[in-house]
Amino acid sequence: MNAPDTPDSNLSNSLAHTIANSELTAVGTELSEIAIDSLLDDGVLKELPIIGTLTGLWKTGVTIRDALFVRKLLTFLNGLSEISIEDRTKMIASLDDEKTSEAAGERILSLLDRLDSSGKAKIVGKAFKLYSTGVITKDELWRVSFIVERLPLSDIIAISEWQSVALNAVPHIRKHLYLTVGVGWFVLDISSNGFQWHERLCTIFSNYILPDFMNTA
Repeated sequence: MNAPDTPDSNLSNSLAHTIANSELTAVGTELSEIAIDSLLDDGVLKELPIIGTLTGLWKTGVTIRDALFVRKLLTFLNGLSEISIEDRTKMIASLDDEKTSEAAGERILSLLDRLDSSGKAKIVGKAFKLYSTGVITKDELWRVSFIVERLPLSDIIAISEWQSVALNAVPHIRKHLYLTVGVGWFVLDISSNGFQWHERLCTIFSNYILPDFMNTA
């Protein structure tokens, strides 16, 4: 027997369906003017399954983090709008985790809920686009998402300078955070000078994610 649907499962399934099947080009045009009240009225965004599910939950008294959550969600979806529906469908299917039975929509929804700003949602959207186009692997996608979730936005932006600043020279608190999330590590090697950047992860941020983000922030 299938488990009964719950508000959380309905929402995660709706998000996965929205990413895989919906036309997302309208999200960018509406994003700057979005307000919670407008979601309850008829309009372009109401056609997205995830928005219809959200408004239904609000009407039944299930609370989410209202305006901030919606802005993060739409910012993330806007980052996927240039990916074809066919490629988004393949991406969502590839992100379902058979080992843990964790659906892609559930994991993405949980991630977005934990992010503390729409700026971070924009970075995560870019990471998903990079995964969809084969620039980064699935493992790298989730590592990047973890880093974005855990670091302050200013520390994420500072990764763009990693090639010109030795990790040993990074201020102590920032360096400690970088070590905690895996952006760097301490190398016990006679030829090493101690703290080292994780070159692949730093390159993903400096070459593929942060240039676009800083140009449009």
